[in-house]
Amino acid sequence: MSAAMEQAFGTPMTTLGQGGSIPLCNVFADTYPGAEIILMGVEEPLALIHAPNESVDPREIERLAVAEALFLRAYATAR
Repeated sequence: MSAAMEQAFGTPMTTLGQGGSIPLCNVFADTYPGAEIILMGVEEPLALIHAPNESVDPREIERLAVAEALFLRAYATAR
């Protein structure tokens, strides 16, 4: 995923340890204990996530979709 994100965004990926409180993650982890769970969100610095004036740049959504497609293609060929 890191390589796909770097290719799509043109900069190295960073990671944050957030999202553990999302109940669906616990359901997935219990149901598929061997699976790795990746949560990807759009959050460029000007997004102001969860603020009253929150916004998302459509280009970020596009890049995230490209990164996911690149990852899935690489994952499919690696198996």
